[in-house]
Amino acid sequence: MIKLLRKRHLQVWSILLLAIPFGIICAWLSVRQVKADRLLQPEISKALPEIISSIEKDNYTVRLRRNGPSEIQLEWINKVILTVPTAVIYKINDGQAPIDSGELVGRIEARGSYYIPLKQVSTEKPKFILYDFIHKQIIDTINFQR
Repeated sequence: MIKLLRKRHLQVWSILLLAIPFGIICAWLSVRQVKADRLLQPEISKALPEIISSIEKDNYTVRLRRNGPSEIQLEWINKVILTVPTAVIYKINDGQAPIDSGELVGRIEARGSYYIPLKQVSTEKPKFILYDFIHKQIIDTINFQR
């Protein structure tokens, strides 16, 4: 090595001697700390008191609930674990093409109860579609208009 190359080599390694520990400390400080007493899932809301209508199926129960005229809620109770993990619920009106112009209401996953607040429902008894967005197929249709 010539003298100029040795000098440049010393300068580069001197800078790296300071930059590497500084980078490690900055990376360690930038990691967010998760609080152990807080769940990462959203809190489960409570069921509204008045049941408008209910549909009972083998795998699940679906109910429309309300608390006065302003607040409406969809209650979805899975009795068994879903075979389709990518299930979402769409609300459609009569005469609408399925899914294309429907409103995405929520997603259901495992066994348990789901309480999904709804926007003001235009018809007294709306129609819902359970849809698998990965396989792009309708799993079931829940029609409260019977």
